[in-house]
Amino acid sequence: MDSMITQRVGELDADSSEVAEDAQYSLIAMGPAVLDEVIAATPHLGVFGQLCAIDVFTALKDPRPGDVLIDLLDSENATVRQWAAGALADLEIRRAVPALQRTYEAFRRRGEAPDDSEGVALRWALTDLGAREPVIPPRAAALRTSLGNLDPAWPTAHLAEVIEDLAAHDQAVLYFQVWRIRPDNGASGGPGPGIDWDLDRQSSWARIVAHCRDWALLAAEATDKAPDLVATICWIDASDL
Repeated sequence: MDSMITQRVGELDADSSEVAEDAQYSLIAMGPAVLDEVIAATPHLGVFGQLCAIDVFTALKDPRPGDVLIDLLDSENATVRQWAAGALADLEIRRAVPALQRTYEAFRRRGEAPDDSEGVALRWALTDLGAREPVIPPRAAALRTSLGNLDPAWPTAHLAEVIEDLAAHDQAVLYFQVWRIRPDNGASGGPGPGIDWDLDRQSSWARIVAHCRDWALLAAEATDKAPDLVATICWIDASDL
């Protein structure tokens, strides 16, 4: 068993992504007994190997990789930082909050777009771990629905009303994503409006909020309002810029 674990851990850094992913799935199937070796190897893996290791940690739902995941927040690779943040939230590693806050501050100082996937992951990790409280106005809260991992979400029939409510409470809507509710009460990607918008971060916050509201409302108008469709919304407060 030990030799098999060692072999599979080494294969996480294989030149072939197919071999690396096979090793990842094998390690997950072996269970928590693999964790010590994967944890020890992770700092020395390449980017793809580290992403595979993060998937192993998340799948095994064990808090032991907390320290190595925190260290990965200092990676030079944005995707590694993003995945590490998500894993820390999934594993409920609350001691990671100071490191996540530092990583988010570094993200903001670099002037990255707030809808960049790393920024989204860092904000939601901080939210999930109780270190960030997103503004959800009363009307939006009343219309909110929960669907498995999609929380908060809103029926697309109420999307425009929620966007208006967020903007009225000084929140800038960056984008939304539509999901179709399956018969098993899960969700899969649904039809989107095909409308995107950018932020002019040199504008005043009031202008940013109004600009995002207007574009989001156009996108909401173009979105199907079928009863089996819900939307998740990404929005920020002025403190997130």
